[in-house]
Amino acid sequence: MISTKKAAGVLAARESSRSPVRFSFPGAAAALGAMVLAAAGCATQADMVDLQIAFEKNQAQQAEIQDRLKVVESYFKERSTTVQRGQADIVIKLDQVAVDVQTAQGKLEENSHLLADMSQRIDDQTFRSKELTGRLDALDGQMAALEKSVSDLERSVQIIEKVVPIPPELKSSEAPGAKASPEGGTPNQMVILPGRPTEKDKATGMSPSEAYGLAYNDYLKGNYDLALAGFQNFLTQFKSTSLAPNAQYWIGESYYGKKDYLKAIDAFDRVVTEYPKSDKVPGALLKAGYGWIEVGDKPKARSYLKKVVENYPLSNEGKLAKNKLADLK
Repeated sequence: MISTKKAAGVLAARESSRSPVRFSFPGAAAALGAMVLAAAGCATQADMVDLQIAFEKNQAQQAEIQDRLKVVESYFKERSTTVQRGQADIVIKLDQVAVDVQTAQGKLEENSHLLADMSQRIDDQTFRSKELTGRLDALDGQMAALEKSVSDLERSVQIIEKVVPIPPELKSSEAPGAKASPEGGTPNQMVILPGRPTEKDKATGMSPSEAYGLAYNDYLKGNYDLALAGFQNFLTQFKSTSLAPNAQYWIGESYYGKKDYLKAIDAFDRVVTEYPKSDKVPGALLKAGYGWIEVGDKPKARSYLKKVVENYPLSNEGKLAKNKLADLK
């Protein structure tokens, strides 16, 4: 039988030779029970063996838990590294997507300019074709009138011949459409008058692009009244051309330049309602929002600016509208 002091000494030696360890509930209970027995002077050799086995088992469990914790820690560290790499790859890909979107947007804008230029040329060619067609129609009318006059003249000559005989030598030179005689007689000449101008020629005398350019130059010079008149006349004469949405937009800008904001807003609204597919719609919404700010109606201004941000987020107008909304808060 081991004495109480010896048992306590063995436990103290074991505890001092090892770092402090947290016990699980069964091991701690066993150690506590052994110490109680030792303190009571009733500890036996078997009790000490059981105590040692329980203690070693508890250490083994703790070592196993530590190993598992290391495995888990290693796993999460590896996963964390993988996630960080994935995030870095995603950021790189997003940056590349942003670059691709900007490149595509630049190409779209370039193509839009090319299409607008082509549409302008087509409008001018169409106008010139209509102009030539009008002149040809006028020429055809004049030819028909001349043919009728000649026919009437021939009938008149025939009637006169019946009443007053004409000498044969005069018939060759006086007969309508006769050629010059070998002796050098004066030939009859058919006079062809130039085509009469069409109604559009009388009104402007310019192609759609020329009329638009004249009004736009007046706007750039600050001659807003002249610009208004020019763009309004343009819409009256060339409303079906590709420049019609632009003309309507610049009517709004001209009123805006005159600080007549309500009329400017009305003109911008007409761009949106009458030409909803035009590339001038974002600018019209933006400037209408600016107009409501000038009028002092911030709720309506926010409504227009939000439409720009929601429907055209990648456009320059969308960025300007977003900044203006931030200023209004």
